[in-house]
Amino acid sequence: MRAGRNIDAWVSSYGAVTGAGDERAWRARWLEGASCVRAFEGPEEGLPPGYGAPVDFTAKDLRGLPGGRGLRPGTMTASTFLSSGAVGRALLNAELLDPGADSDELADRRGVYIGAYTNFPKLKKHVKLVHVMGNADVGRSGHYVIDDHRIMAGMKGFTGFDFLKLMNNMPTAHAAIQANARGPANTLLGHSSVGLQVVGKAWDALQLGMADQMVVGASGPGTLEGLCLVHASQDALAAAGQSPEAAARPLDQDATGLVPGDAGAAFVIETEQSMSARDASPLARVAAARDLFVAPASARGPWKDSTGVERLLRATLQDAGWEPETLDYLVAAGVGVPALDRLEAEAYAAVFGGSMDSLSIGVHTGVSGFTEAAHGALGMVAALQAMEDGRLPPQVNLERPWGALSAMTQHTSPISREVRRALAVSLSPEGTLAAVALERA
Repeated sequence: MRAGRNIDAWVSSYGAVTGAGDERAWRARWLEGASCVRAFEGPEEGLPPGYGAPVDFTAKDLRGLPGGRGLRPGTMTASTFLSSGAVGRALLNAELLDPGADSDELADRRGVYIGAYTNFPKLKKHVKLVHVMGNADVGRSGHYVIDDHRIMAGMKGFTGFDFLKLMNNMPTAHAAIQANARGPANTLLGHSSVGLQVVGKAWDALQLGMADQMVVGASGPGTLEGLCLVHASQDALAAAGQSPEAAARPLDQDATGLVPGDAGAAFVIETEQSMSARDASPLARVAAARDLFVAPASARGPWKDSTGVERLLRATLQDAGWEPETLDYLVAAGVGVPALDRLEAEAYAAVFGGSMDSLSIGVHTGVSGFTEAAHGALGMVAALQAMEDGRLPPQVNLERPWGALSAMTQHTSPISREVRRALAVSLSPEGTLAAVALERA
């Protein structure tokens, strides 16, 4: 427990939208050992690397969830849409079916924190604007000049909503409307680690008396054009031409890079008194939540060695009061970028080396790809699901683990195991690292 925290934070519900469907469909797909990565088709066709795990989640699906009828999908970017879907699933599973009808007193004590990488737009209108403002004749000569005098002509395709919905706080704003939350509200922007950082921040809000109940989550539209192009420019994407279902290879020596995926994941985290007041039961207690920053060796990462990840793991275990050998389940990040995965593997071997043969490691990247800011939060969903059903899904596409993990137990089909203590880890190449320790209620 972090110094000064004497109020427990309990996870009472979770929800997700993924390339396989909602959190239940995703769990079923993972237990089957099947990937939901597929070749891009339609508007996505032509995006690198040519395959990924997009979400099939529609406006109709969103409106059927708690608080969804008050939202307007047309005012949302993909990031806002995915987070709204995940928040709706978490509210549904918490049996907060009509949050808008809650009293002012309850709404004032409910907060929302959402993590996102950035609120990227669809690029079609923006590319059109650039073309209208550009000078084609000059461009053909090898230069590209933007003519500000043409901006009004290019702006004709835009509306006021196009600018409002790009504000980075829009996922949180929509979630606050959806959950009828009038307590603390904030957006955490960053790479994949923000999906776990929001859990620690929610615990802080409970501890400080700012709220009794927090709705937290993260959104990752990884198959969006802008993000695919960013990763392609960084040489971080998996090689083109691979079999889609086998391309996402977390912690595997044969990985060629990350495979983009879409997801949103969310949780309801509250005090014991809040749960008692609505006759709810907890799933797990947040035993520890840690994050730290390690300066990367270069602007694109990774870190120079694994010592930063080791510090994160040891500090989280210490805060939870656990010895490494008492951990039942470790949900790894396993982005699929070899330079990152190798260092992650080294950190696990250094911290859990003596119990590596008995520690169960799960990694969801092989099923749903790398889902940006939602990746760590989705790993936390996986930890909670293992606590509930006592099943550890197979390690999809993890066939040749990095040497540091050679002693780990590998399995290609589900195994039964009691999970009382679990650790979800999220690591970003930019240097922000996060972990959440959960203890089954």
